[in-house]
Amino acid sequence: MCACSKSKITFKTEALEKIVYEPNWVLENEKAFWSQYPSQRYTIDWAEQVNYPIDYNDWRRRIKDWSKLSREERENHIFLKNTEKILEGKKIFLDKALPHLCSYLPDEADLSITIHFTAFIPPRAFAMGEIVINAAATYWNENADNILNTLVHEIFHVGYSYCEENSNEKPEETVLNDVLRNIHNEGICTYVAYKARDIFPAPDEKDFQYLDDPDLVNTHIENVNNILGKIGGIPEEELDKLVWDVGVIGRSFYVAGAYMCQMIEQSHGKNTLTETMLQSPTKFFELYNQDAMPTQKIKI
Repeated sequence: MCACSKSKITFKTEALEKIVYEPNWVLENEKAFWSQYPSQRYTIDWAEQVNYPIDYNDWRRRIKDWSKLSREERENHIFLKNTEKILEGKKIFLDKALPHLCSYLPDEADLSITIHFTAFIPPRAFAMGEIVINAAATYWNENADNILNTLVHEIFHVGYSYCEENSNEKPEETVLNDVLRNIHNEGICTYVAYKARDIFPAPDEKDFQYLDDPDLVNTHIENVNNILGKIGGIPEEELDKLVWDVGVIGRSFYVAGAYMCQMIEQSHGKNTLTETMLQSPTKFFELYNQDAMPTQKIKI
């Protein structure tokens, strides 16, 4: 067994369990809940970092609504069932998803990280050194497998960072290299999660739906080329907004990047795809362009 497969991935579900099983305690001890549980402290840090105020009144309302349900209603509610599936999913994740993640990484990569689960916070998921998942987010469409598949994506970011830190190639810090890195990073994390659908099916994941539609893939590639073509030609603030609106929110970096990974693995094999993370992002784009159709080449 390689060192990567021995990575310590810890599921911390105490905050989620407290909300699910003891909502009245949470309401009566709100200050203690937000100060004692890491998931809540990280959420406060996240809100400050992205300048997104937490609506505590909405948070209280949703927990009150949950607390008003009878015991029988709670036992039959999808929220409780999903919580139980997440608790059960830890073993499956370590037995199946972790080896899958490691198969795309150097044997010595360390994926050790803690994942905190909670509910009713603004974002569906975020990383602040550790990962926080909102199990009640509507994005999951009440499907715990969607949550567990997203964990594959989020944890692979740890592997990408490991490869960067252990690479002999240190790209110059430029706007272009920063954008290329973003596409490479999000693309390969999306692709590895896409390939984990046999472990955690994610029929509601929009990125995967886009990736399966050739016309949409071409649209996202066009969007990427449009963004790259504007580097140096528009103010940096305008470029940042375009990157956020189209590349991130519009998912073009994720879908185009994942498609590039798919093409590289099909043409050159998994090991070559892994090696791109130990090289500069530019090498990733150059390798993809070697075999891409003229209409699908990335213009760097």
